[in-house]
Amino acid sequence: MADKSEVARLHSLAQLDADAVGAYDVAIARIGPALVRERLNSFRADHLRHVQDLNTLIRHFGGEPVALRPDLKGSAMKGLTAMTGLMGTEATLWAMLGNEELFDRAYELALQFEWTPEVKVLIRQHREDERRHGTWIRDAVRTRPWAESRLPSFMDTAEMGA
Repeated sequence: MADKSEVARLHSLAQLDADAVGAYDVAIARIGPALVRERLNSFRADHLRHVQDLNTLIRHFGGEPVALRPDLKGSAMKGLTAMTGLMGTEATLWAMLGNEELFDRAYELALQFEWTPEVKVLIRQHREDERRHGTWIRDAVRTRPWAESRLPSFMDTAEMGA
């Protein structure tokens, strides 16, 4: 049986993932390029799964599961994502990268606590998802794959002065 502080830590992680789902909802609504939207949808699904996984543990340990709605921090995250989304795909991805770095740090910190082996494995898997999300977003901002698809086939970025 987990103690109250363990349940509280699991609850904090689950809430952070619930906040992430809301931020992804806003980002996806602002993103035009299908390839970026599809990837963000898969990341959103990962965060949704994290909430479900963590809620299962929270219930098992006698705690109250997290509702799938943002708290104050999540509302601020959604607002910032919405505002940067007005500046286009790249700005939205920068906002989401900052969010993913926050999620990665939270999971990294959670791994510093004592957990049962099963809980530790789950937290480590979630952290790896966060790192994968951050890596893809960082690469997408650097390579801008959505911009290539708009160029006429006979032109490359060197001809465009990039």
